[in-house]
Amino acid sequence: MSQNLRIAVPFSLAAILTAVIIWMALNDGQQGPAEQTLSAKTEESPAQQSQPAEKATRRKPPTAAPRRPVRKRVNKSDGFSRWDLSNLPPNWNTELARAIHSYFEKLDVYEKGRTANAASQLMKAREEFRDFLAGLGPESLETLATILNSEPDFVYRRFMLVAIGDLGPRTEGATWALRDYFVSRNTDPQNRSEMGHLIKAMGKLQNETSFDVMKNLIGNPGYSPYREKFIWELGEHHRRDEAADFFQDGLSNETSKKNRNRYAQALGKLAQPESLPALYQAFKKENYWVTKQTILGSIGKIGNPNSIPFLEEHARFAGESAVRLSAAKALSRIGTPVAMETLRDVADSEPDKKTQSYMIDWSRERQ
Repeated sequence: MSQNLRIAVPFSLAAILTAVIIWMALNDGQQGPAEQTLSAKTEESPAQQSQPAEKATRRKPPTAAPRRPVRKRVNKSDGFSRWDLSNLPPNWNTELARAIHSYFEKLDVYEKGRTANAASQLMKAREEFRDFLAGLGPESLETLATILNSEPDFVYRRFMLVAIGDLGPRTEGATWALRDYFVSRNTDPQNRSEMGHLIKAMGKLQNETSFDVMKNLIGNPGYSPYREKFIWELGEHHRRDEAADFFQDGLSNETSKKNRNRYAQALGKLAQPESLPALYQAFKKENYWVTKQTILGSIGKIGNPNSIPFLEEHARFAGESAVRLSAAKALSRIGTPVAMETLRDVADSEPDKKTQSYMIDWSRERQ
């Protein structure tokens, strides 16, 4: 019986193998559903595993500059494919708009250029565009403002900001175009850089309305992230002498040390002796050494000999060597014989050798 089993087993295996071979032949080597699923998972898993790694390599670091927007091109019958224009202003200049649109399109081409001289072509085109905008008059304001609010590329919007700022001395309307744009855009953190360019453009306005508008914007708590830049531009305004009380009040009450520094700088630009009591008082309250330096520098720019005792005290006894140095420099700015003699005496007792060398050099300038 055992011999019969040994003979039966091989015949059974042979029958099974023959059946498998015939089934595979009939199915032309195709995989069954279960095998296809397993095979698909095996083939897809490396790609699936690589996707997170690829995305990780494409991800920008937190400090990377934001990408410029990718503009969807739309064919429009008016020819302005860049802009979604509606409610055009009464003084809309179609010819001017077409010229600006053409410049933007040209810049796009050069920015994407692959040739060796693409960079030089781009720089040349930008300069040509700036010259074109510089030749525009006040009648172009409404067209420029409309394009500013419609152009999707923030780099190109800067050209409009500069052009509107340049129109300021010739039209008060430029003030309101920039002011309205600031109010509508400043709350978005992604616009922080653009708002800096806008504030510079407001500084170029140099007209009557811009003085009061900037003062109001500085005083608005909602715009505090931009206060430092506005204070600087107000200090450059041709009517800044009228803002002496405004700057003194800011120096006394401002909570931001950087803003206090700007107020102190503005008072130095005014160089009014009437500001000295406010500067003395602010120095005594100030705990930020950089602003202390600026206050002393502004006192020196005013150049009143009555400040010599105050400056001598801090040139001798201030805890920070940088502050002592600023007080000494202020003495040299006043420059009277008494101020210079005081400076030489202070230099003799200065413990820091490097600070002392500066003091000695200044004390010799008017000998």
